[in-house]
Amino acid sequence: MAIARRVVHHLKRNLIVPTVPVACLPALDMARVVERGRCAYDGYQRGSALAHGTLAEEVWNDPLFRKALAVARLPQVRTMCTEPRLMNLFLLTKFFLKDLASQNVIEYGTYRGGGALFMAALLKELYPGAKVWALDTFEGMPEVDARVDLPPPDDFAATNLDTIRFTAAGLGLDNVTFVKGLIQDTAQTVYAEAGSFGLAHIDVVLHSAVKYAQDSVWEVMAPGGYLVYDDATEPTCPGATRAVEEMIEGRGLSIEQVWPQVVMRAKLASLD
Repeated sequence: MAIARRVVHHLKRNLIVPTVPVACLPALDMARVVERGRCAYDGYQRGSALAHGTLAEEVWNDPLFRKALAVARLPQVRTMCTEPRLMNLFLLTKFFLKDLASQNVIEYGTYRGGGALFMAALLKELYPGAKVWALDTFEGMPEVDARVDLPPPDDFAATNLDTIRFTAAGLGLDNVTFVKGLIQDTAQTVYAEAGSFGLAHIDVVLHSAVKYAQDSVWEVMAPGGYLVYDDATEPTCPGATRAVEEMIEGRGLSIEQVWPQVVMRAKLASLD
């Protein structure tokens, strides 16, 4: 009986056409204050409702989410980002970026490009003037420092930048720029071109790359902007975890959200 219920749930979830946009997030019985550079209310509003409430089902039934998800799951660019993490990026983009001075997005670690195209599809509809900059070697992993990193479970070399760009063009996503090379070599040029960002998606696994991304992007983040880490809680990425710990220690921050991905805020001012 339990198996039958799961099958019925799966069929309904995938066959029903999405028609109802998510209008708002659930209110919480807690104070909305800023302390140690984060607003815990906002983090719990996203993470708790996704994990334990009905929000995940509501997001699934949102036509814009499903449209962007279909892009992210195209075989030639398919993202490794999990569905809950994509849902969280959707919520951040739809409900929180609108309150910032910039809605631009930068992604460190793009691999096959699905995540970048997911965010570009969202920006295209929600913030037509904003862009995604996606940085990657597009040739696999740089050298691993065994003092702080484990050998990653994938070398991330199975990607083709020409295919990614061709796919973006075919989808009409002219708001995404793919930048080839080590992020330490390319990021400063991107910062000069973009000016500022509302969201930094840090999806690299090595300590040196995560540390460079979070430290260098800080000054070009819009006040209150979102630093979103995909690998800091992964058991195979101790270097990414260490870099986040160093950010917390060095800047006196607290994490705003721990599930489905680590989220911290840049230069967040008091709500008073």
